Amino acid sequence: MRRRLLSGAVELLVRRPGIRPTTQQLADHAHVSIGTVYRYFADIDALIEELRAAAIHDITTSLATGVGRAMDAEPMTAMVTIVETLTAAFEKHDPVLRVSYSTTEAEFGDAWAEVEEPLVPLARILPARLRPDLEPHELDDLVFLTMGATANLCLRIALLRPDGADRDELVATAARMLLAAVLPPDTPPRPVTR
Repeated sequence: MRRRLLSGAVELLVRRPGIRPTTQQLADHAHVSIGTVYRYFADIDALIEELRAAAIHDITTSLATGVGRAMDAEPMTAMVTIVETLTAAFEKHDPVLRVSYSTTEAEFGDAWAEVEEPLVPLARILPARLRPDLEPHELDDLVFLTMGATANLCLRIALLRPDGADRDELVATAARMLLAAVLPPDTPPRPVTR
């Protein structure tokens, strides 16, 4: 029943993005009494919080897997893999993210902190490989900035993309931007390929 209520809530969020359903709407949708909803969740906020926590866990797992796939790849391929993986994870959880964070970059910061913290060691691998000249504190600063930029770029592509924008081109552009931030300053610019 708990899973049924959670999936019913997601279905309602898909129908009306960014709008929290009421417990009565959820009960009606799941064809149960409102008492049944309250038996499993104190209120709709508790249910949304459970969905949010599950989404964050899945996003973290997806990103860790993507970073693992990218570790031995050529730098541009690695960056595209990371951007694509995180963008797809955000898209997958779009309804829950919209209702939990209103999808503005500022309000998304708390959720990203939960995703970022366990991934810092993995996030250091590509910059450390590309920038062996950096001192540990400089590498930490670079990772801190690029992780935040990655989150914001992927969030914008996944949830705030304008109608008609080419998703794949946005992913490639974001990857080029992030790679430029990680490469040594004297690296010649790479030609833009489509």
